[in-house]
Amino acid sequence: MQNDTNNRQGRLFLALFLSLAVWMGINYIFFPPQTPKPKTVTETAKTDGADKEKTATTDPKAEIKKATTESPKLKPVKPEEEKTFSLKTDSFLVRFSSLGGRITEYYIKDHKEPDGSEFVIAKDPKFQIDFEGQTEKAVELTRGQGFDFNIIEDKDTIPFSAYNLVNFSSSYNAETKTIVFEAPSLDGKFTIQKKFQFFPSENYFKFNLTLKNRTSETIHISPSKSDVYFRSFSSLGPILKKKEDFNDRDNAHYFRYYYLDGSFKDHVDGTSTQGFFDNLFGSNEGKDTRYEIKKGSNDKVDFVGTGSRYFIGVIDPLNDKPAGVLLDNRKGNETGVLLVYDNWKLGPGEEVNLDYAAYVGVRELDGTAFRDSKLDPKINKDSTFAGLSESLDKSFNQGITTPLRNGIVWILKKIYLVIPNYGWAIVIFAILFKLAFYPLNKKQAESMKKMQELSPQIKLINEKYAEDPKLKQEKTIELYKKNGTNPMAGCLPMLIQIPIFIALYTAFSDTVDLWNSPFLWIKDLSEPDTVFTTPKLAFIGTLAINILPLIMVATQVVQSKMTTVSTDPNQKMMMYMMPVIMLYFFWSMPAGVTMYWTMQNILSIAQQVYTNKFGKSEDKKPTNGGPAPANNSQAIARPGFRNQNKKKK
Repeated sequence: MQNDTNNRQGRLFLALFLSLAVWMGINYIFFPPQTPKPKTVTETAKTDGADKEKTATTDPKAEIKKATTESPKLKPVKPEEEKTFSLKTDSFLVRFSSLGGRITEYYIKDHKEPDGSEFVIAKDPKFQIDFEGQTEKAVELTRGQGFDFNIIEDKDTIPFSAYNLVNFSSSYNAETKTIVFEAPSLDGKFTIQKKFQFFPSENYFKFNLTLKNRTSETIHISPSKSDVYFRSFSSLGPILKKKEDFNDRDNAHYFRYYYLDGSFKDHVDGTSTQGFFDNLFGSNEGKDTRYEIKKGSNDKVDFVGTGSRYFIGVIDPLNDKPAGVLLDNRKGNETGVLLVYDNWKLGPGEEVNLDYAAYVGVRELDGTAFRDSKLDPKINKDSTFAGLSESLDKSFNQGITTPLRNGIVWILKKIYLVIPNYGWAIVIFAILFKLAFYPLNKKQAESMKKMQELSPQIKLINEKYAEDPKLKQEKTIELYKKNGTNPMAGCLPMLIQIPIFIALYTAFSDTVDLWNSPFLWIKDLSEPDTVFTTPKLAFIGTLAINILPLIMVATQVVQSKMTTVSTDPNQKMMMYMMPVIMLYFFWSMPAGVTMYWTMQNILSIAQQVYTNKFGKSEDKKPTNGGPAPANNSQAIARPGFRNQNKKKK
């Protein structure tokens, strides 16, 4: 008995542990922890034996202002001295400025895919812009200072580069779509040349950085003879509402990442890279935790980038791999990931040429495919993109179910070609998915029917052996065996569908095709189907009223009542609690996800109704000493029932 008690306690502990793990996992995936409000942290650090107080400013704008005032005095650039350039490819619209020699605006526009299909990104009229006198439908991906592509000599000036105040000389070759910027360094010791080259049909562009020593002495690029930092992409857009209106889910859509030492890492923008266990077992006392430099022990940096819900920007060093990356850990930062070059020095007249491949576009595998085979390094070894990372697809950041997710998106797009509405495409996909798993679902429905037929006998066993849980369990299992049923059989289809559901969530949440796609009363399948927002209420603020989660929960309740046959009060309570939990999970989910789940519930209800009405049950002859199987037309077997019949005869 003691062993049985230990076993039951062990099973209970395991169940609680697994439940907690699943609960924490779901909350972490779907409801990320709330980002603390920005604050100023004063830290004391010892430098060269002296106490120096460092203030970790959490406002990036304050850092820009500080860098502007502390940078070497530069000749103010008059507005008429600044030159701007505009460049157009099949997929993008790009604006440049000689002030900083940087990309100021980067748009992705409606265009045709290589297979001839239309890629429509700007479905909302608000995305119409004027570009070089023409009206274009395009979505801006730049934020703040744009894409710098500038070096930073002092990390304390991050995220601002002092070179954004320098007016570069510039030239533009329209035929090769190449823009070149050039300027002396802040101290005048070396020359900086930046070259951007775009290709008409590609989502990639090339960037080249050349630094040349102008003196007759060996110089260090960084005045402090330490690391030099290079930033390409800051946080990526689009930003569709005010930052102060962002919730946790909005913040989780913007992230930064890097591939270093053969390992991919990513972090949500504006958050620290310090994890729970880092804070638990490590001490940050006396450390400047504003910035973190990570260098590889075996391999150097492969690529770095930033991402948003539907897009990524990634830069891949092709020749001289950086030693590491610099991460801005201040709250609310939009710095991105900086490349770190250590102890960079140039001899007299010496120059260094750094080649980079840059991709800006959708978070989809087909987006990174080369349109021109001559530029594809896998086909042409002499391509200008030779050396491109083979792990670039990791930057999509779509989880371990990415292959499943890509398959789902492919099917949706194929359905869309026949029925050009993603709402109906999801409905059809739900039906196809149900048909694909029909054998498993049929087994589940039959198992539920058998369980319902055995429910009266299970109730009798529970009553008869209420004081002996072990014997009650043995008798229940014996009943299942005699009637050829297994209560766990109904769980198998659900277990199989868990990874598929995760893939569905990423497919419906992060697929740009569903963005701004309407269906019936739903304005956007990638967002909750809010039909009304209440005025601001005390304690809870505004409340969005969503219809689909309510319909989904109603179907969940109906399905639960049809399939739950347990007489255990705890399990009955769980049956009533599950709809509440599901409502919480699905309330702010994309409408596409909720609609798919609702369709699955409706189809499951229909299949269970059909099975209950037309399905055949195997009649089993009752055995001596055991309860007889019961159905709607049979009497409930009780102890001594057969003997009573014999006496009557």
